[in-house]
Amino acid sequence: MFVPPSWLEGLFIQIGMYVVIPLIIATVSVIVISRRSNRKKTHQNESHLDESHHKDTHHKGSHHKDAQLKESHQKEAHMDESHHKRSKRRGSTDWGSKIIVFAFAFIVAIIIVYPIGCVYWFYSYEVPSIQEKTITVQGWEPRPGIIPDNNGMMTISNADQLLLVTTDNEGFFNMENFLFGKFNTRDIFNKLKVGGTYKIKYYGWRNGFNSGFPNILSVEEAINETGAKNNNYGNYFGTKFASNFQ
Repeated sequence: MFVPPSWLEGLFIQIGMYVVIPLIIATVSVIVISRRSNRKKTHQNESHLDESHHKDTHHKGSHHKDAQLKESHQKEAHMDESHHKRSKRRGSTDWGSKIIVFAFAFIVAIIIVYPIGCVYWFYSYEVPSIQEKTITVQGWEPRPGIIPDNNGMMTISNADQLLLVTTDNEGFFNMENFLFGKFNTRDIFNKLKVGGTYKIKYYGWRNGFNSGFPNILSVEEAINETGAKNNNYGNYFGTKFASNFQ
């Protein structure tokens, strides 16, 4: 039997997928790129020092070896000092570059990880949660998140903006889902008449923390429609006072 995760478990799972993993990818990217860049700069500096020293020894006569060595050491010390100053200036620039690389890698990681995380959530939690249930429709009302304006007016234009309420005071979304291949929310709305009793197939679970409800996949059977009437579009769709929804 499927046991849904608590809101806290679900929160941790999704933070891990959509935040922690991209952070790890971005951090590793910065470390790898920084090390490669440092190795390249070190190699270039060493090559430059060797070339400079070779030129100095080539152009000096053998009878001036002591003076040449002294001058060479002075030049190397000067070059080391200049290199140290340049390194300080490069330090602030490197940090700026690292931040840019980190931000770019983080954004790219989110773009890549998000669809993978959605598929993982789908197969690990949504598919195992599919169940069937017999319900009696009490009515339809605006689903959570549909907020009236300052005048108390609310606009409903699609069936997936409505929440089905049963006589057992349970709520069900009727929203489209690409991975389940569900795109017939209006057809399901028409089938589930107020006062009728039906067997439905749904997935998901009630999550009060983020106003989550199970989502109807299909109407499997009309068990009893005695006294049920076709849903009146005028009661649900269009712009009207929120208190007028039936």
